[in-house]
Parts: sequence; C-alpha cells; structure tokens
Amino acid sequence: MEGPESLSLNYLPENILIDILSCLGVRDLLRISRVCKKWRRIVQDKKLWVHVDLSGYSMVSSKVLWLLLLSLSLRGQLGSLRKQGLLSPALLRALSQRCPRLRLLSLTQEDLKGLGSHHQLLASLRTLEMCRCEVPPLFFRAAPQGSVRTGLETLVLRNVPSFCDSHLKSLASQVSLKTLVLSGTYRVTDLGIRDSAESLAQLSRLELHGCGVSETVLHFVGRHMRKLRALQLSGLPSLTGAGLGCISQLPELETLSLERCRGNGEGAGLLNPEVIVAACRPLPALRTLHLSQSDFGGPDAIDKVREGLPGCLVTSAPCPSPLVLTPWGTSR
Repeated sequence: MEGPESLSLNYLPENILIDILSCLGVRDLLRISRVCKKWRRIVQDKKLWVHVDLSGYSMVSSKVLWLLLLSLSLRGQLGSLRKQGLLSPALLRALSQRCPRLRLLSLTQEDLKGLGSHHQLLASLRTLEMCRCEVPPLFFRAAPQGSVRTGLETLVLRNVPSFCDSHLKSLASQVSLKTLVLSGTYRVTDLGIRDSAESLAQLSRLELHGCGVSETVLHFVGRHMRKLRALQLSGLPSLTGAGLGCISQLPELETLSLERCRGNGEGAGLLNPEVIVAACRPLPALRTLHLSQSDFGGPDAIDKVREGLPGCLVTSAPCPSPLVLTPWGTSR
C-alpha cells in the first residue's frame, strides 16, 4: 500500500480538483494547463470560467474577451419608434465567429422579425431566454436542408404573447429540450401541449405559469414526459383530483409546485388534503411539494398533507422558481 507521502493531486476526484482550482487566478490556471493533457482538460471545465477577473491585467486583447464570453444579455426597443431590431443576421454571424463558447442568450423587448428564423441564432447556444419579445409566426420553422441544427436545451419565455401552439410544436420537433419555462404565454393551450408532448419526452423540468391550459394538459404530461424531475404549475383553473392523478406515473418527479390551482365548487373533484396525498403518494422520488395555503384549506389542510406524506417536504410558502440559468444551461 502506498504511503501518504506518495500521494498526489492526481488521486483526487476531478470535482474536488475543480473546486481547488476555482481559488486560482487566470494566470495560474493558464500555467497549470501546460502541465499535461489531463490538467489542460480539467482547466477547460466551464465551472472555472463563469466569473473571470481580469482587473489585475493592464492590457487584455479584445480577441481573448470574445473567446471567454459564455452568456450575453441584450435589450431591444420593442414598442419604441425604432423600427429595426437590435439583432441582425450580420451581428449574429459576427458573434458566431468571435464567441464560439457562447451558451446563453437572453433577450428583452426584442423584435425578432428581422432574423427570419431561429436557425440564424448561434449553433453553440444551449439556453435561450426571452422576455417581452415579439416572435414572428415562422420563427421556429424547420431547418433548411444542410443547415446546422441548434443544440438548444433550455427555453425560458416570460410574457411573450406571440408565442403560440404552432411555435411550440415546431420547436419541440427539432430540438431535445431539457427545460421548458412558459410564463404569460397565454396562446399556448392544451392542444399545443398535446401535439408537442411526445417530442418533449426528454424534459426534466416543466413550468407553466399563466398559460392558456387546463388540467387536461396533465394527461399529456403524465403519459409522455416520464423523465420530469420538476413540475411547476400556477394559475391552472379548476384543477381536480382526477387531473392531478394523471401525474402519479412520473417515476423521477422530485419537485411539484401547485399555486393558484384551486378547483371550483364542492365535492369529490375539489382538491383537498386527501386527494393531494392520494395523487402524490405513488410518486417514488417526490421530495418537495409546494402548495398555496389559501387554495387548499389553510394551515390545518397543509398539516394533513404533511402527515400523509411523511417523507416529503411540504411547504405553503410562495415558491420562487428554482431554475438557475448558467451560461451552459441550468443547475438545480
């Protein structure tokens, strides 16, 4: 057996090595990358280049800065007198050449009519976030033959009213999304989820907030999206026990959030502690359940749910989205 004196850093797991290297500056990381092929590969890990401090360097080449860029946020002038959008095919071509590592593009108040289609976005993108943007009808149409397919994995849309069922169906058929967040996209309906559900089979996170869907959507979720680990629903009208029961067959679901999903009226269909427990108990991986206290009968009702699901953390506090956007995707 080798003694402690013969051990080296090479014996440590790579995740531990990355944590150690994260304490070093840019100059030291570049020096370490010259040691061997293994160290060069480890130094190139994206976790080491999320925040790059170049304040100690008097001169930094603009070429280096472009290469280091992992995420980009742009704000357009949608609704203003300016007719032309900020993004253009020429700008995207320049970004594609200068920023080969760009993984996240966040757009706010941008009119995308001038781009024609999403295929003009960077092939390196893994996350696309849009807030209060205008999306033309054919923006997510199928790629022309021979064009480079995007590797998009995360789509986050907030208050993009022009995004509709046909957009979702077309995009889902072309990319393998892992995370889909739709908030305030009221033109996405049960029909759109139904037509896209089979193509969204690889989703691990789905959030629907203020969309034009009913509890019928849960039938398609439970049937096709078997890899879901997190499901957040808010503003879903008239959610009943029958609807909630549709997700009882999701074997990997860890987090479920129900806010402002109160059923109407009295009777067996109304969500109550017994109905919620019956729907959630078959979920083997469920660890966290978020409920709106005002929707489900107050503190006493929440306590009953906790008693019925002893292995699950049940909270009635407002649930902020746990989605954390990073330059290369999402983290939990």
